[in-house]
Amino acid sequence: MTERESNQHPYPQNYPPYEDEINLIDYLRVLWKWKIFIILMVILCAGLTMGVIVVKYPTKHVTQCTILLNFPGIEAHKNPDGTLFDKNQIITPAILSRANAFLEKENKGISVENIRGMIGVSAIIPAEKKKESSSYFSNQFNLVLTTSREDIFTVKEKGQILLAIIDEYRKEFEKRYGEEPVVVVNIPDDFFSKYDYPEIVKILHTRMTNFIKFLDSKIKKAGFFRSQKASISFVDIKDNIELLENIELLRVESLIDTLKLTKNKEDLIRQYKYKIRKIEIEEKKKEGEAAVAYKLLKETEYPNRYGFSKNAGAKEGGTSLVLDSSFIENLVKNDYYTFLLKSALKSEVEAKNLSVDKEYMEEEIAALKDKDKDKDKDKDKDKIAYMGQDLEAIRYNLMIMSQMANELNKEYLKKMISGAIQVVKAPETSSTRSKSLKKMVLLAGVVALFFAIFLAFFIEYIKNASRASPAGK
Repeated sequence: MTERESNQHPYPQNYPPYEDEINLIDYLRVLWKWKIFIILMVILCAGLTMGVIVVKYPTKHVTQCTILLNFPGIEAHKNPDGTLFDKNQIITPAILSRANAFLEKENKGISVENIRGMIGVSAIIPAEKKKESSSYFSNQFNLVLTTSREDIFTVKEKGQILLAIIDEYRKEFEKRYGEEPVVVVNIPDDFFSKYDYPEIVKILHTRMTNFIKFLDSKIKKAGFFRSQKASISFVDIKDNIELLENIELLRVESLIDTLKLTKNKEDLIRQYKYKIRKIEIEEKKKEGEAAVAYKLLKETEYPNRYGFSKNAGAKEGGTSLVLDSSFIENLVKNDYYTFLLKSALKSEVEAKNLSVDKEYMEEEIAALKDKDKDKDKDKDKDKIAYMGQDLEAIRYNLMIMSQMANELNKEYLKKMISGAIQVVKAPETSSTRSKSLKKMVLLAGVVALFFAIFLAFFIEYIKNASRASPAGK
């Protein structure tokens, strides 16, 4: 053999070929041989998986619609009155009971408890908001009706149930937040004839104070909301009421107080005397409380709080102030001294104030008794006539302002609840299950295919090994 031939054949001619060389034809022959087994294995596993999924995860028929809530406060997850919003208030038992009324007419026989178990509410949160760490308060919600059987309701009835729930929730919302109590300032025509002048002024003050409180509550909610019809706001009405009280009513009150105007002098004197009697009783009580507090105060005093003693470090003949540490401990444990002192001073001040009120009432009685001169009666009649006109004007303006406030409040509430609950997506019905049947069957088929191929090659390998074993021996 030449060198050239030796290079062309690096191995001896009698050297056996590799036994581990892969022959693709042999693999295909094995797969073709076991094709029926592989197909049956795939079909069997896929069928078993399908049966398990169908039994364990039955099909659910879902009908859902989307609603949008658009009212002040929902951006902060609150109701219009400031209370915390809860999505379950959309499907309260009362709302479901009213929404279920049409099913009872059709003899469906579905109880409210069963309906409630089928209904659910879920908030719609955008994908970008889910990634944010801060809390997001959604104003869109999915109202979902889920049934396990398709023959319980028709598709039309499922949509009717959801729309009926939304409609009942809208009615309850409008009733709760669209019919707020209004301010009532009802002053009848015979009002001035029933009461004396001081009582009339006091009643008017009370009505105006309550009116202003109502306006403050509306300003807090509505802000500078202005009527498109009357071009007036709650702030404007409040300003007018305050001017009416602080100028007009105060002027009439000062006139009554200065001239001691009254319809029944004896009756007014009796009222003052009754008030004086009540003041005297209250004054005695406060004086008694002050006396008791002072007595206890003396009993709890510490006479030896501070002492003078000679100090070794001081100059000869000198003294230094030494604080008794036991007093500090007792003061920390039982600090009654300050409390009793405050109580005594408070009771004493209140008793002094009552004494001043009593003196004022006595002066008023003396002034009323001295007001019997005939020369002043004609002047008083003219002033009383003018005062009556002023009081009538105050009453009229107060009632006009209350009517304006009520009309403005109705307009504001109507605007607030208008479009507060909207259906942005009509009811749609679909069938679904918690596990995807196609994905699970496909996955089971793929797993069964690889397992069957593995078994086929494993069995062939065992057979070939068993045939080759006697020959090797």
